[in-house]
Amino acid sequence: MRAGLVLGLLPAALWAGALPHVVRVAPLGGQAGTTVEVEFRGTGLGPVRAVEFDTPELAWLGATAATEKSVKGRVRIGAGAALGPHRVRVITEAGPANTRLFNVNQFPGVMEVEPVTALALRPQVVYGEMGTLADQDFLKFRGRAGERWVFDLQSMERGGFLECGLALLDGAGREVAYNEDQDEYLESPRLAVTFPRDGEYTLKIDQYRGPQGASCEGDCGYQLQISRLPVVTGMYPLGARPGGEYRVTVHGEGLEGTTGAYLRRVRGAEHYRLTFPYTMPVDGRDGEAAVVRAKRVGVGREGVEAVLAIPAGARPGLWRLWLETRHGVAEAMSLEIDADPATVDGVLRQGANRHPVQLRAGEPFHAWTLAAQLGLPAMDTVLELWSAEGKLLAEHDDLMSGQGTVIGNPDSSLYYLPRVTEAATLVVRDRTERTGPGFAYRLHVGRGAPGFQLLYQPEELAGAAGETVEIEALLIKEPGFEKAVEVWVEGHPEARGRFRADQHFGPSGDGDNINIPAVRLQLRIPAGTARGAYPVRLRGRVEGGEEVVEGLSTLWIGPQRNDARRPVPGPSVWVR
Repeated sequence: MRAGLVLGLLPAALWAGALPHVVRVAPLGGQAGTTVEVEFRGTGLGPVRAVEFDTPELAWLGATAATEKSVKGRVRIGAGAALGPHRVRVITEAGPANTRLFNVNQFPGVMEVEPVTALALRPQVVYGEMGTLADQDFLKFRGRAGERWVFDLQSMERGGFLECGLALLDGAGREVAYNEDQDEYLESPRLAVTFPRDGEYTLKIDQYRGPQGASCEGDCGYQLQISRLPVVTGMYPLGARPGGEYRVTVHGEGLEGTTGAYLRRVRGAEHYRLTFPYTMPVDGRDGEAAVVRAKRVGVGREGVEAVLAIPAGARPGLWRLWLETRHGVAEAMSLEIDADPATVDGVLRQGANRHPVQLRAGEPFHAWTLAAQLGLPAMDTVLELWSAEGKLLAEHDDLMSGQGTVIGNPDSSLYYLPRVTEAATLVVRDRTERTGPGFAYRLHVGRGAPGFQLLYQPEELAGAAGETVEIEALLIKEPGFEKAVEVWVEGHPEARGRFRADQHFGPSGDGDNINIPAVRLQLRIPAGTARGAYPVRLRGRVEGGEEVVEGLSTLWIGPQRNDARRPVPGPSVWVR
């Protein structure tokens, strides 16, 4: 479990007046090719003008019931809709609500019922929620000896904030299997089980109730996918180049029935590993739905081996690999398409890897890794820079200490300013010296100095002509950055602020929270401004510098703990 987080100091209503706010989407998703009943719960939700999704494959067919706290209606999900989470936003007469997530799934859905949900064991998605901190859910079904099934509970990465564990019990109530966190960085449980004998089984879903447990009085919804899909534990390499051939080996269990594979560009809602700071490419746009299908796929000794031809025009950034199997489509993990020929893909097979680099006196040196941010379940890189004489010049472990969906990035980012020109060696290792096919990484080398990233909130902002509204700029410092930063909002000359060089970004003194420097900026809406949405663009730069950094707005799911972020393109202020 991870420490708490000081982020989001005030509720959105204090910034945005009477803007509508969605707390819960129920259920969290539906099956592709169907029409489903969906409820949006929150405040200030009526009357509804529209419900917008990030793709035309999802369409709101209109409300069937609406109050200030609940809007119910039907959503048509196209058969070709991309699997996974999608952004959705309710638009009311008072303006747009905050963005939430709605998931497209491949299997039929059923609703969890109290006190026990009786199921026939088949591929399906169970949609449920925890109403109180004392709530537990139970699913009963009959299992057959030797059959392998996967129970994958998704919440925090799919639009809820439930943190829980899964326990499989046999007919006598004995625990057969248990999981709380499916990997070292994702706090959602998953069980892959081969039933030891025929008989009745119970799956128990129980909440985490530690000292910082979030109260399940809001969006403690979940979707539990029950399937016979493979579980991917790693792949190599983690990147490809436009116009090149991508030969990838996927590791995991249950891969024997794989028949095909394809790449799809990652959509904004799929940035599961968006931690702060980040070194992965972040792009919230969803205009490109490009799919690249594998030319050849086979199951080899080390796992699934696929060959894909990357188009020369493939847009650089994050893509995701999917496997087609006889049991359905399985999600692998992200990879980076990057045109930089200096980028290196590596895997730790027997120990640390050594990469020769050239240092130039007075020229900043920067090296960084991508591994956990792409979905590797255990990799925790450490970078070490050694001189030719065997002297340790610099080292770096984590972008941010701690673990979790928002803060806690175990990938590395090493900066060094050489005093002399010399050949050196960059060593990549796992923090606890682990090795194997699942310990892959991408290594980038550049010449930049430490910088910063900007985040701002709230996502939803509204006011009348002549009024003043407020946003909060958050300064995310990269390792080693200690300079003053000036920030401003384009088109609003009075909306300016400054971060001091000595403001602390990182764990608090007791290690329980994360301190993030914040500046509030006032935006005056000119009198006479017509009703509608107007873009908000936050910018920043080192005081006295020239390079401008663009701020990133995100949707925010959950309370101060167990929250998840996704990039939001084109945030705006709604003028009433």
